[in-house]
Amino acid sequence: MHKIPRLLAALVASAAVFAAPLAFAQDAPKPIFDPDARPQTTDFKPIVVSQIKPGLYLLFGNGGNSVIRVADDGIILVDAKLTGDNYYQDLLQKIKSVSDKPIKYVFVTHVHNDHSGNTPQFEAAGIPVIASDDYKALVATYTVRPGQMRSPAPTISFAKTYTVKLKGATATAYAMAPGHTASDSIVYFPDLKVVAMGDNGFPGAPTLDWLNGGRLWGIQKNWAEVSKLDFDLLIPGHGDAPLTRAEFEANRKKLDLLVERLRTLVKAGTPKSEILTKVKVDDLGPGWDIKGQRDEWSRPARLDGLYEELSK
Repeated sequence: MHKIPRLLAALVASAAVFAAPLAFAQDAPKPIFDPDARPQTTDFKPIVVSQIKPGLYLLFGNGGNSVIRVADDGIILVDAKLTGDNYYQDLLQKIKSVSDKPIKYVFVTHVHNDHSGNTPQFEAAGIPVIASDDYKALVATYTVRPGQMRSPAPTISFAKTYTVKLKGATATAYAMAPGHTASDSIVYFPDLKVVAMGDNGFPGAPTLDWLNGGRLWGIQKNWAEVSKLDFDLLIPGHGDAPLTRAEFEANRKKLDLLVERLRTLVKAGTPKSEILTKVKVDDLGPGWDIKGQRDEWSRPARLDGLYEELSK
């Protein structure tokens, strides 16, 4: 029998108070595959840990960004990296390199496997996994990439907000409008004035999964809501560094300008096949070249969703 790592055993013991039946569906719906999706990468590069503020760390690599908040009596984790024992063990080792305190809560910002991938292991260890009601609804049927495993339902779901408190640390999750996906949330650490955005925030232009409910108007609304919070740093879902409030506000203006330019092209009758080549982005700066830098916008299924949304 495979031996349970000592760290995992410690997590089980420390979190026993939260033990609950696993939330796996009895008859999971048949996976829906995105015809444009790429296989899950098999590249493995050890996670890089970066301290953002006292007690707050960014874990970069092996999937989307994870964030850990170390309190006096435990750890709050935001997002759980790609599925796979190597990814999971590396995540645990990097958390242990920061603190030996037990993980008390895991927040998940959306259903994509590079953020939700190892939630089954945390649930099996008795650690509550927290996500929005929209996540709970979408996680059973969302579009997975070939070779990926769909994550289970969260232990705890919430309609609007959910707050957890440890000694010396507070984290509040906010359910978002359909933006990157239809399952989005963010996590706010008010005492440190930091927001963990998940994939509602990128260093440059956002990416959207229209097949799984993503919407440009939702990203705009979500960024407007985030701007109402008292924060000075924002941790995006990808990228190796946080954004300042000034950088975030500059990105909000760029997003509004990009959406207006795309909408103008669609209203003018620009063919779908030409919309990304004709939209002006060279004045928006690094990370905003949606027609050349990343293929998330140009894949046929996503381009269909973009054009349909802008046509309404």
